[in-house]
Amino acid sequence: MAQNKLNGAIELNGTCQNQTASSIKTLSESFEMTGRLDAEYYLPKYDELFDTLRKFPCKRLGDIVTIKKSIEPGSEAYQDSGIPFVRVSDISNFEVIQPEIYLSENVVENVETLYPRKDTILFSKDGSVGIAYKLAENKKIITSGALLHLTVKDKGTVLPDYLTLVLNSNIVQMQAERDSNGAIIQHWKPSEIENVVVPVLEMEQQKKIVELVQKSFALRKQSKQLLEDAKCAVEMAIEQGEDIALKWLESKMMPEEV
Repeated sequence: MAQNKLNGAIELNGTCQNQTASSIKTLSESFEMTGRLDAEYYLPKYDELFDTLRKFPCKRLGDIVTIKKSIEPGSEAYQDSGIPFVRVSDISNFEVIQPEIYLSENVVENVETLYPRKDTILFSKDGSVGIAYKLAENKKIITSGALLHLTVKDKGTVLPDYLTLVLNSNIVQMQAERDSNGAIIQHWKPSEIENVVVPVLEMEQQKKIVELVQKSFALRKQSKQLLEDAKCAVEMAIEQGEDIALKWLESKMMPEEV
């Protein structure tokens, strides 16, 4: 819903669909300008994307955020308890799941400087590149070196929730695809990430899009809670009977009094 509104605002619906067509570039238009020789880098769909983005006010990601790297302590530092160690496999566009690996409080000096703060955007640069998730609160976790910490410099110009949506959109995913094409193991260089082109819509449009994002997250959270309640109701029905279970489930679904 929010993604569709973003695509509509930037006129991306129905564009950049030419996946297989080839393009002809001169040496001065290709290698001498970009340093890239792989043919995939010059596919017409990328030209279409940037032609569309030129119609809107845009900024380099490096001008919008500060980028902070985390650490890669190595498997010898892994523990069964301590500070949760979050890797790329532990995050999605929607959440950070509880990791299975932990690190010692003494893994580095001043370990608290590694903890991401509220509104930090975790952004993957290795493996599954281009996953973005914004933290709603301060977190006592340490992330792997494959997850960059992005902090918006001026929230009066770009809202963190809006930027997270853009980072997860086709707009940025196509730029990640273009930059990392040809690599055996996907790796997106921080220098390339800094140069990602981000459309900066007017603040009122950003706020409308963010409102949809927040509604989407609230509905997802509610859906997960309902699923957990349903599971509990099944267990209760087996142990205490269907009538008790149904009454309990109905009470959970009733709106709270203000």
